[in-house]
Amino acid sequence: MTRRRLLWLSCGGLLTGCLPSSRDASGRTTIRYMAWGNPEQLKLERQIADEFEKLHPKIRVHLFMVPGSSYPDKLQLMLASRTAPDVMRVDHYMFPALVKKDYFLDLEPLIAAEPKGFVEDFVPTALEECRYQGKLHAMNVLFGGVQLYYNKSLFKDAGLADPYELSKAKKWDWDAFLNAANALTKREGDRTVQFGTTFPAFPQWTSVLWNRGGDVMNKELTKFTLADDPHAIEGMQDMTDLRWKHHCAPTPSDAALSAFTFESGKIAMHWGWAGETPRFRTNIKKFDWDITPVPTGPAGNATVIKGNQLVVYQHSEHPELAWEFVKYLTGPEAELILGAKWRRCVPTRLSVQQHPEYLKADKPPFHTDVFLDTVRRGRTLPIDARYQEWSREFNSATDSLFNVGGITAPQASRNATDKINALLSGEEGF
Repeated sequence: MTRRRLLWLSCGGLLTGCLPSSRDASGRTTIRYMAWGNPEQLKLERQIADEFEKLHPKIRVHLFMVPGSSYPDKLQLMLASRTAPDVMRVDHYMFPALVKKDYFLDLEPLIAAEPKGFVEDFVPTALEECRYQGKLHAMNVLFGGVQLYYNKSLFKDAGLADPYELSKAKKWDWDAFLNAANALTKREGDRTVQFGTTFPAFPQWTSVLWNRGGDVMNKELTKFTLADDPHAIEGMQDMTDLRWKHHCAPTPSDAALSAFTFESGKIAMHWGWAGETPRFRTNIKKFDWDITPVPTGPAGNATVIKGNQLVVYQHSEHPELAWEFVKYLTGPEAELILGAKWRRCVPTRLSVQQHPEYLKADKPPFHTDVFLDTVRRGRTLPIDARYQEWSREFNSATDSLFNVGGITAPQASRNATDKINALLSGEEGF
């Protein structure tokens, strides 16, 4: 079997992602960039790459997108077989587990050559996600937090106070959120035709635990503490009650076949990432909508923030050129395209966050300050090198609580804690 055939097999047959970097007929050096996304995201990434090439005529960016469902496997295959592209986008859920395997270039020497103040222009929490053993091995992209998208028309028609105004008045707490969710749930006989809120998946709702004073892990991320934290259990109870006590959030069967979505107008409030904005702008035509922060709690007003990591492959043939592309993707021009024009994320650069082009809005969401407030209030998730393993155990242990309503929050907490701590005491499996 030829070496080329072996290489094709090791990469799952996707030669597009396995070809070595090369020079084209005009002498341009090609760097390869891999990310995931839908056709709209591909078009946007290509636009940014084209702008980069205009500024760097000696560099060609070979962009290839992989479906999100197969991206983790594709990424790990290419890294393990040493056929990875020069630049990759890595979800933060995976970054801590991969960076420790020495796949990604330490960027500190390249950053040291940048002008003074380069690092200081970035949101500190965005950089913190990119560090390994104190050094930056990535730059953050598609950064942002969880906020509530809300149907302004439904609130107005029901005569309810606008949640954004309540938030500005510091009255948007869990009770206010729950009252609105209940009031905006409508039933016709035994059938619910409109729900007050969506039910977000873990870890989007972690702020509910935090704002009650609870957490799921210790600060060292070595032990799962949920079952021994009464405040965290109260937060879990708050979440499960949305479905099984108040019936103001759809169950899995209710949500089957996408019968209830925010775009349909049958959901009043949706817990979502900043990156969902482009989809809502495209699909929502029949009602007014905007964003407001997630509800506060008796112990605080934190919210979940997270990004993706842009990394340079450790064995890239052109690390300096790859770094130039990473800088552009996280630079002012690209962040204005992603954050201002498309509202795909919140800028990681402090200077861009205050740019007039970012602050203005000529279409919803108009409350641009909520994106920034979410980042200021933001708290990073307990994502460690074993997150992929223990989060699966958590979802399995809590499935009966959230998706069936068959056990109590204390029972689910104990099940999750025992399973995860047993896992963490053993060898790493990722």
